[in-house]
Amino acid sequence: MSRAARKRPYRSIVRREHAAQTRKRILEAADELFGVDGYIRTTIVRIAQRAGVATDTVYAAFGSKGRVLTALLDMHLVHGADVANELELPEAKAIRDEPDQRSQIRLYVRFHTDAVARIARVYAIMRSAAEVDPEMSSIFVEMQSYRARNVDRIAVWIAKNGALRVPKKRAGQIIWALASPELASMLREQQRWPTQEYAEWLEEMLAFALLPAPRTQRRI
Repeated sequence: MSRAARKRPYRSIVRREHAAQTRKRILEAADELFGVDGYIRTTIVRIAQRAGVATDTVYAAFGSKGRVLTALLDMHLVHGADVANELELPEAKAIRDEPDQRSQIRLYVRFHTDAVARIARVYAIMRSAAEVDPEMSSIFVEMQSYRARNVDRIAVWIAKNGALRVPKKRAGQIIWALASPELASMLREQQRWPTQEYAEWLEEMLAFALLPAPRTQRRI
């Protein structure tokens, strides 16, 4: 094997690490700009300038401003972990592996509450942008479908441990609605519910809607 061939894997790793660092720098710059100036006033040119990279580098890494915002949401959702889907996080796998349905719901509510807190600001920017920007409107619909697929998997995990009050598909729809970022924002931010109070309410609502009613013992 030639000396050049031996060096090639090392150089490839260095390039990947450099690309990952550049991507991270772009997202951090975008996070600052979106937070201060909103979606419309933040441009690819300004993101590139803040990140210290060429405009073409941002386009090459993400494709568009809407995809930068989507990647930023994903970054907050997995809080820096190297996973493609938040259901690959250890907290999500704990839900999957828990044998008790009520405990699964409790773990899911904790997982959901933590995630919503991380993405709340970016999600609000995305939702507002979807009302005025056609690209962002399409991406927002895509993100909702993505979330629906994930909660369908949660419903399947819970159904594996026992009967449900409703069919699995309907169970996923119920989780999708009750655990929506919009409802979380209404209760936690607008109505000022404490996090623990919101979590307890959501757990009770999901348990009531998804799990069969407990059998009452007959009195003799």
